[in-house]
Amino acid sequence: MSEAIYTAAFYVFGLAAVVGALGTVAARRLIHNALFLVLALASAAALYVLLSADFVAVVQILVYTGAIMILLLFALMLTPQQVELPATAPAGQQLAAALVAVVLFGLIVAAVLTGPWRQAVVPLNAPTSAPLGTALLTTYVFPFELVSLVLLVGLIGALLLARES
Repeated sequence: MSEAIYTAAFYVFGLAAVVGALGTVAARRLIHNALFLVLALASAAALYVLLSADFVAVVQILVYTGAIMILLLFALMLTPQQVELPATAPAGQQLAAALVAVVLFGLIVAAVLTGPWRQAVVPLNAPTSAPLGTALLTTYVFPFELVSLVLLVGLIGALLLARES
């Protein structure tokens, strides 16, 4: 593909991700929030495809856009009443949220402008699954197994909490 097509696709999916993120925080109905979140997560997966991060894109689609969002939508559908969020938050919350948003935006801009950005380690036309799998099962096998134990403990805790109620 030509560079112009990649650039156009990046802007389209980037804009879709931003629209999805803004819709997630601005929509008043929870079901609309969830659907906007699906748009944001799917757009992020498309951006990963443009970066030739095939494994990360598939995991993004399967885990976040698929499993997590289905679980969230089931929970929303099973709530007995239609839940609607308040139109506005108290003035103190709005001010605090605006301050946090401005500070985070400033930090992100500073990191982007001053950070030492390196070129991609893996060529953009090479698959990323094999190097990632090799790294996970050789260099990073201990952290990988530690994360699996933490997730197992969380699962057992959720089962115990659900069993008590």
